[in-house]
Amino acid sequence: MESEQLQFIFSLFSFVGVIGILFYLVLSKAKSDEQTESIEILEQKMVSLHDYVYELEERTEVEKTPEQHELKQKIIEMFEDGKELMVIENALDVPRAKIEMILKFHKLQKK
Repeated sequence: MESEQLQFIFSLFSFVGVIGILFYLVLSKAKSDEQTESIEILEQKMVSLHDYVYELEERTEVEKTPEQHELKQKIIEMFEDGKELMVIENALDVPRAKIEMILKFHKLQKK
C-alpha cells in the first residue's frame, strides 16, 4: 500500500516535470519566433533605408562633380564586364554599399 502511494507520488511529480518541460519548450519557441520576426523587420527597414539614401544621392546628382559621374560609369562598366564586387571595390577604392546601390539603381533604370 505504501509503495503504491510512493509510486503515485513519483508518477505525479514526473507528470508535472514533463508538463513543465513542454511549457518551457513552447515559451522558448514563441520567444525565438518573436526574435526572428524582429530581425526580419529590422532587415526590411535597413533595405528601405539603403534605398532612401541612394535615391537621395541620385536626386542630388546635379551637384556631383564630373569625377563622381565617371566613377559611377566605371563601376557600371566593370560590373557589366563580369567583374566581381570585391574586385571593383579594391580597384576603385569605393565602399561596397555604394557600389551595390549604384548597380541596383542601374538595374532599375534598365527595366
